[in-house]
Amino acid sequence: MDRLDEMIRETLDDEDREILDKIGWDQSGFDMAGDLFRGKMGFLNLTLIFGLFIWFAFGLFALWKAYSVTELIDVVRWGLIAAVFIIATVVAKVGLLPSIQANRTLHAIKRLEMQVALLASKR
Repeated sequence: MDRLDEMIRETLDDEDREILDKIGWDQSGFDMAGDLFRGKMGFLNLTLIFGLFIWFAFGLFALWKAYSVTELIDVVRWGLIAAVFIIATVVAKVGLLPSIQANRTLHAIKRLEMQVALLASKR
């Protein structure tokens, strides 16, 4: 919490603090990752994560095959396949970052709305 959050918390009574604590102050990384699977985009993100595991497994398999074959053309073929699957995994994982950022922004807006409502009710 920063200094402004602490000042707001000091002005609230116990009941309002409980309400504000239910919303939470800052989310941890695990909380943000868990929020990926809630809401309208939850199923899509879950499907994408499942696909990431499959792509990564195929990439590791192709990498293993590239190291086990002896012909140069087969090494190149399996190496390219491994590179494509592993790069696709990284690209898809980076594609989840906008969802995390949108969830962080929505969480901050809800927290701000709650603080404004609590402070307005004090007047």
